[in-house]
Amino acid sequence: MIFSQEACSSAQLDAELKDIARRLNIENIEDALYFPKYFQIETIRVCNAKCPFCAVDQWDKSTPLMPDELFEKIAEEMSDYSDWIEFVSIQRAGEPLLDKKIVPRVKRLKDAGVNMVTMSTNASFLTEEKSRELLDAGLDEVMMSIDSIDRASYEKMRVGLDYDAVIANIRNFFKLRNQLNPKVTVRVRGVSFHDFENEESMDELARWTHFWDELKLPHDRIYMKKPHNWGNQKAWDDVPEYADIFHPCVLPWSTMHVTAMGTVPLCPQDYDAKANLGNVWHNSIAEIWRGDGWNKIRKLHSSGERNEIAFCRGCRLFDEAFHMEADMPVGKR
Repeated sequence: MIFSQEACSSAQLDAELKDIARRLNIENIEDALYFPKYFQIETIRVCNAKCPFCAVDQWDKSTPLMPDELFEKIAEEMSDYSDWIEFVSIQRAGEPLLDKKIVPRVKRLKDAGVNMVTMSTNASFLTEEKSRELLDAGLDEVMMSIDSIDRASYEKMRVGLDYDAVIANIRNFFKLRNQLNPKVTVRVRGVSFHDFENEESMDELARWTHFWDELKLPHDRIYMKKPHNWGNQKAWDDVPEYADIFHPCVLPWSTMHVTAMGTVPLCPQDYDAKANLGNVWHNSIAEIWRGDGWNKIRKLHSSGERNEIAFCRGCRLFDEAFHMEADMPVGKR
């Protein structure tokens, strides 16, 4: 990838766009404008945790729950493009299991023909009953957000959650999944502030990694991601400011986010849709995806001018190398 602060050539940018097309499994980058391949649909905008690395205290919560009419409008349009869509995450901001309608909403997306429906959860409400309901509804993948299996570290990161209940819920989901539908993928993901030069920190990370060995199946994923600054909206002492980068991000050609209000933000960093690219209440997904707002974003990215967009300046969240699977410790327990 291009990380120099010097302007990059058109040949380099063309190569980057071809690489994005490769990642999206399309022949030409223009084909991406047909419809988003990936979605994050925010059915609820409330969370029961106060994680220090999250911007939950800054969210606009004026519409905490996506109305049924809006969800149905989205699902209906997705049914027309189900062969194209690769996955829909039925979560964006907020804890999805606080949505009492989450199970029928998973089933509605499966009935619409969506190939993969996925969800991220802190697992605090992932009871045995809820686990069975989600598996029966057709959920294809679940991502458990847990940063440590050491109680003190966990409670520091996931403020307000019950460590024992979360561990028990995750263990139980693994066992139920293995019994009822082994094809369902489980991803265990944490946010890492680990110091790779500190032996104690690395030992803790290794214990977290190996904790899941007896539960996981070969297609499951156990990994960490690095903390980020929410599109330059939240300052972190432990997160360096990235220099300007010029390579285009994959997201403007791949992914649409829809908030509970129906607004279409630029990306997950744009939690309040400050860069509002449309509203699904007023226009179709296809109209918004092919519209002037998204095309302006794509033009800036494809011309090496992405740093003019506040949320995009220096962001590496969607780079393939951003996640830390290659760096995960495997030799210690």
